[in-house]
Amino acid sequence: VKSIHSSLRSESKMWIFLQDICIEYTGSQFIFKKLHVDFEKAAHQAAYEVFENVQLIACRFHLGQSWWRKINSDSILRIAYKKENDELGNWLKSFFGLAFLPSNEVADAFVEIMSVCPNDKVCSEFSDYVFNNYIDDESPFPPNIWAKEPMFDPRTTNAVESFHRTYNSQFYKSHPHIHLVIMVLQEAQAETMTKIRSIETDCHKNMSFIEMQKINSTIMAYDEYLRNKNSKNLLKYLLKVGNKYLGMPL
Repeated sequence: VKSIHSSLRSESKMWIFLQDICIEYTGSQFIFKKLHVDFEKAAHQAAYEVFENVQLIACRFHLGQSWWRKINSDSILRIAYKKENDELGNWLKSFFGLAFLPSNEVADAFVEIMSVCPNDKVCSEFSDYVFNNYIDDESPFPPNIWAKEPMFDPRTTNAVESFHRTYNSQFYKSHPHIHLVIMVLQEAQAETMTKIRSIETDCHKNMSFIEMQKINSTIMAYDEYLRNKNSKNLLKYLLKVGNKYLGMPL
């Protein structure tokens, strides 16, 4: 992977390079319907350039990390966020529940959160950051790539990152011989196909018990909100879910 990156100028060219290899060796075109990504604009642009109709699915974990870094950059926000039952802290935590709404409802939910915004300059700075980068339709990362009602459908890139760690651990040099790279990739493919055949349609078996419990309680909270949708219950739902999916461990 490193050798490919070093010989290409952009991620778009990387995908085109891989497409050419696929066509050369299989006679089939390399097409994605869905692609799990993190929050790197260059990666998004490259995917859209090469796979015109691809659906990007951004990682909720990395979304939370991005928002936490913004909170952590301000001492007032950081201290409030770490407190329990703090007005400012609860307001901040509510943002983390937005990822568990249908994408077309996120903008209205953002308005509801702003309606209970504590009168503090740092609140405006944080909300402007979220709106300009994640809420507005013209923002770099609009809700349609990261927001969805809760279900047993992991929206993270953790599996990809785990693969990268395992893959890199197979080599003792930064530029291994091509034959070794091919052998490792073939072994990885065989292992992956075995896992695919073993789980087939029952994909949520890969979740840990704790994660299963967390998403199940989130689904129940969402169903409860749906039974009586109003502004008060929306804010209650966002805070409840936001407390489950914090950007950092308290």
